[in-house]
Amino acid sequence: MAIAMLIAGPDAAEPMVGPDAAERLAELGISRIAVLSDPLGIAVVLEGWAFDPTRIEEAALAIFRDGMAGIRFLREVELVTLTGSSVAAAESQRALRRREGVDVGRM
Repeated sequence: MAIAMLIAGPDAAEPMVGPDAAERLAELGISRIAVLSDPLGIAVVLEGWAFDPTRIEEAALAIFRDGMAGIRFLREVELVTLTGSSVAAAESQRALRRREGVDVGRM
């Protein structure tokens, strides 16, 4: 699954995910969208099994119709899937390091 994020600062255009945008995004292979915000701006997370992240600018144009000034693109660098056993292994490593006196606060 490919994932990408569009980040719009406070001065950027508002994202619009209406029927037209949804249809265009689906054509690009995007099957899931999340819109997140905080006082510094808005982020739009795009996901899809058939999504080609090299087409992120097309996706941005579908969402930010008033222009892409002030929009940043974050592309996937690494995607890690965790399972119960991998979480347990990580906790075991943290416990071992604590016993050895290693600072594990940021691990």
